[in-house]
Amino acid sequence: MARVTRDAVLRTLLDLIDIRSPTGHEADMAGYIVQRLRRAGLDAAPQPVEDGRPNAVAHWRGTGDGLNLLFTGHMDTSYSGDEPHLDGEGFRPKGIERDGWVWGLGANNMKSGLAGLIVAIEAIAQAGIELRGDVSLGAVVGEIEKAPVEEFQGRDYSGYGIGSKHLVSHGVTADYALLAEPTAMRICTANMGCLWARITLRGGAMAHSALTNKPGTVNAISAMMPLVEAVEQWAARFRAENAFMGEQANVTLACIRGGAPWRLSRNPQECSLYLDIRTVPGQTADQVKRQLRRLLRQHAETHGVQEPALDFLVTDPALTLEQDLPIVEALSAAQAGLMGEASRPFLRRPGSDAIHLSRYDVPCVQFGPGGRLHPDAKGRSMHEIGDHVLLDDVVTASRIYLATALDLCNRPAVDAGR
Repeated sequence: MARVTRDAVLRTLLDLIDIRSPTGHEADMAGYIVQRLRRAGLDAAPQPVEDGRPNAVAHWRGTGDGLNLLFTGHMDTSYSGDEPHLDGEGFRPKGIERDGWVWGLGANNMKSGLAGLIVAIEAIAQAGIELRGDVSLGAVVGEIEKAPVEEFQGRDYSGYGIGSKHLVSHGVTADYALLAEPTAMRICTANMGCLWARITLRGGAMAHSALTNKPGTVNAISAMMPLVEAVEQWAARFRAENAFMGEQANVTLACIRGGAPWRLSRNPQECSLYLDIRTVPGQTADQVKRQLRRLLRQHAETHGVQEPALDFLVTDPALTLEQDLPIVEALSAAQAGLMGEASRPFLRRPGSDAIHLSRYDVPCVQFGPGGRLHPDAKGRSMHEIGDHVLLDDVVTASRIYLATALDLCNRPAVDAGR
């Protein structure tokens, strides 16, 4: 525990922030982690996911008869650092420490958590501690909520869990996982699911824009307006009827596309509405599909039009874990020992790789230092003022990660003697 110092955590966090790693460009970050943990004595190597995009994987091997733990977190950042509309230190890939806070792209999501995990597993290796189970680290590519949709293709849009899905389906498993997402030092045992849906209304008249004054001309964008109103009414019911652990499901009208901006001289023949739908445990993608299909059929009958097409672009299920799992017990005990008391488990709203790991039989709890807002935030969100984290939280989180590993990985596996 003495190896988990404020200086070690700060230097690690600044190193990580200074390595630019937007989605699709995580190779330099993976190289840093692999080389550093090799020097510490761990069995570390890159795990190729896509061309030029490796996960970073490291193991501290136990004696083989204890519970195995996977520390994990994503290397990609919410933004690239080049967006002209995002201004401030928290949106730039350069770490700055000031008055106990660290600013820089990824400081919150989630290089602070990764720094804590790296220092914790490094401390175990440097101390030469022999555990019964393995402690592993999987730093993954492509977690940020992006997906290749329509013309937006390639590595820059290849997120939504691609690295974790590859990690756990290609040999990197454990009895339990601890994901260092920004949870404001709270234990997370449940996560909302996410669906991306596209509703497309077709049948607009092919016409020159100068001649749309003629009777009978159908404009697909105009025809979409009453459907948007119907979807908003459905969304309100959807939120009210679906709740879990005090959180309600959610629907965002996230995008609308119609017509051709390069040829405004043509009447729009097609218009699409895109929805981000956040589900709670107990809901499935196909339940939501049936609700939307019913809405679209009713709309078509009411307005005498062809039923709009429905396509799903992302399907991430919701997650909930049992509260008495050994990983929850060990993490709660570690937090109580270092902070005085354990936090109450909660449901996290943003997307998470915990979903993919848990679906592959690696129950994954989330706990991380990010998420606490600077006092000057004054009601604004992290996405408004930029990534930042309280350094003391990162140090404490790293010590909690260490204590969790020392506890869990010294517990015997019930199947070890079989």
